Amino acid sequence: MCEGIKEYIPQNQAIVFSMTIGKVSCFTSFDPVPEKTFIYHNWFFRDKLSTRIKLSLQPPCWSTFSSIQLREADKGPWRVEVIDQKGNVFDTIRFSITD
Repeated sequence: MCEGIKEYIPQNQAIVFSMTIGKVSCFTSFDPVPEKTFIYHNWFFRDKLSTRIKLSLQPPCWSTFSSIQLREADKGPWRVEVIDQKGNVFDTIRFSITD
């Protein structure tokens, strides 16, 4: 989790983010990627699915990211589940939004 991505490098990685930054990003990297495929970033707020973002992966390795804009109502616990097309979970990343 980070405040943003610049030239495919995560900026200001953390697990707690201030509402004032305006958005947060989830950066994922895969190596190897044997064939073109898709993954999903499932964004959960307080254990409720908020957003599902489909991202493509290309061989031989690939990095990708998704972001959400923050609103006042978004304060609290979040997680992003990184999953494949079959629903297999690669990782779960937990973070929080504060004042």
